Amino acid sequence: MTISFNKACICAALYFLAQAAVGADHDQSAKINQLEQRIAELETIVQLLLKQNSSQLSQTKDQKPTSTTNEGAGIGYQKLDEASINQKNIAKNSAAIEKIAEISDRAEMAIFSYDDLSTELNNSIKVAGYADVEYRGSTEPGVNEEFRMHHLSLFFTKQFENRIKFFSEIEYEDAPKFEGKNDGSGELKESSGKIFVEAVNFDWNYSQYLNIRVGRFFTPAGIWSEDHYPPFVTSQERPLLVRRIFPQLVDGLSIFGSTEFAKNHFFDYTTFVGNGESSASGKKDLNSSKAVGFKGDYHAPWLDDFTLGFTLYNDNNDSANNAAKKFAYGYHVKLRQENLSFQAEYVDAELEFSYRQNDYRSSGYYSQFLYSVGQWGLGYRYDAFDKNDLDIEKIKRNTFFVNYHLNEYFTLKGEYHDDSHDDPLIDEYGYYVFSVTGYLGN
Repeated sequence: MTISFNKACICAALYFLAQAAVGADHDQSAKINQLEQRIAELETIVQLLLKQNSSQLSQTKDQKPTSTTNEGAGIGYQKLDEASINQKNIAKNSAAIEKIAEISDRAEMAIFSYDDLSTELNNSIKVAGYADVEYRGSTEPGVNEEFRMHHLSLFFTKQFENRIKFFSEIEYEDAPKFEGKNDGSGELKESSGKIFVEAVNFDWNYSQYLNIRVGRFFTPAGIWSEDHYPPFVTSQERPLLVRRIFPQLVDGLSIFGSTEFAKNHFFDYTTFVGNGESSASGKKDLNSSKAVGFKGDYHAPWLDDFTLGFTLYNDNNDSANNAAKKFAYGYHVKLRQENLSFQAEYVDAELEFSYRQNDYRSSGYYSQFLYSVGQWGLGYRYDAFDKNDLDIEKIKRNTFFVNYHLNEYFTLKGEYHDDSHDDPLIDEYGYYVFSVTGYLGN
């Protein structure tokens, strides 16, 4: 009974410890792997000891007493042999129990160590990010083919108590280098690339229906504005309309959530208020009024993915566009069934100025198809963008792309873009990009 009790205790301890280790934060995978290896070693030792003990007990039961011609003497010898065997088994069992108890203590210490590690992981800042390297070329004569160290972006996240979460993204673009003069002037001797705070915000996740974000975040608009990270999109070049109608970023406050209004039918919403676009982004607001916006997404269970959505945006004093009154709206759709995916966006903006003759309208759209088979993805996208309703300035682009996913983190991409202009004075050439993109996290 003692052995069975110890066996149950140690197996239960090992089971819960292993289950907890599997669910630990992968950012500290080295420490977790060490614990898991130690647990596996302890479990192997326990199993061997229990197997050895079980084998000894089985041999004892199968052992028969030595027969003699003298019945009385045989009975005496039999009792003597049984007593001797039982005494030996008790000694062996005691030794096995002591070993199991020792291993149980060691497993308990491992559990305490894991609890301490879990607390440390939950309270630590987690670092992830992505990087990509490109090789670019063009069909235009005289244009050099070149490597580009395009992005190195680092994500910093921390989960606090009271449902508060911190997130930031620091982007290093084109391998930035800044070198100052050693003369006390503070002037730069040379510089290249860009270091940019793309996001820094705090979230209060109150419930599925209501959450608050304050700080800098990507403008909730359409699809590509938020879902744009190179390891997870089909092409290095973004669609023409992205960041030309809706601003790239918002410095302000956002309220977002989701509700199920019918079985498996969901509506996600995001409303926001911020400083709008300006050259003083991150420091102050050059606008006399705040920019406001709203994004809604409807999800239906009809396909593997069925999403329809819209975006509204208004800025009564858009300093990025000469203090124009800007109203923009857009529609987007995402569909996926098995290996075939489709997504499209349409955007339109009306800009009004003090002098009505300066008013103009911008619009753009794209449609993209992707067919996936195994680790491969093959697709096509058609873009069009018209900055101010003049056909002569309209740009159209055909994009062909192929992706190969080495694993869930790294992707090889090849893409070709062919631009066409309605302006007959602009020469038209195509260009191509080959890239390696990787997500630096778990």
